[in-house]
Amino acid sequence: MEDTHLQPTPPKRRPGRPKATGTPPTMGQILRTASQLFMEQGFEKVSLESVAQACGVTKASVYYYFSNKSVLFTECLLFVLKIAHDQTALIVNGPGTLRERLLEVARKHMRNAHIDFESMMREASLGLDEEQIDRIRDGEQALHRLLASVFQRAMDEGEIRHRDPMLLSHVFTAMMTVRNRKEIVNDLQTLEQTSSEIVQLLWDGLTPHK
Repeated sequence: MEDTHLQPTPPKRRPGRPKATGTPPTMGQILRTASQLFMEQGFEKVSLESVAQACGVTKASVYYYFSNKSVLFTECLLFVLKIAHDQTALIVNGPGTLRERLLEVARKHMRNAHIDFESMMREASLGLDEEQIDRIRDGEQALHRLLASVFQRAMDEGEIRHRDPMLLSHVFTAMMTVRNRKEIVNDLQTLEQTSSEIVQLLWDGLTPHK
């Protein structure tokens, strides 16, 4: 519990903040809920009202943190990309061979089925300004730079053949978008099997000649 002795006078409540009715949602709670909705439904189908309903709050509560849908969408994608980057970094910089680490990345990534990222960006582009698009693309590139550095290190150590590391990063992530294809991932072909085959296809072209 906070010590209330000698505390400064609390600042006035921000204009427009809805009256408290129980515990108000935090920005993080709204971001997590909205991120899931955007990743499942895309840009057009999600509204601030639907986000508010999913959070169990009024639309004014969402507006308090996010002035409009494009701001919320931008922050949600940056939030999701940061999580993806940090989780991937833990794996690719951890123990095991490169192939083992790539397989673990594929497994975790493909468990999170969601709308194709590029399709979602095309859909949202008319509602975003240039700065918002640049921020999202930079967040996306951070993940590619991470993977490229891992591929480069493996090349330097002779574990894989020399190729363009950034190209490999994009190829690897693009291959994992098949998780949304029912003709590939279905009752006969599990995510685990698909992850293994993706890494095998990539690895067949990376293994050094004997």
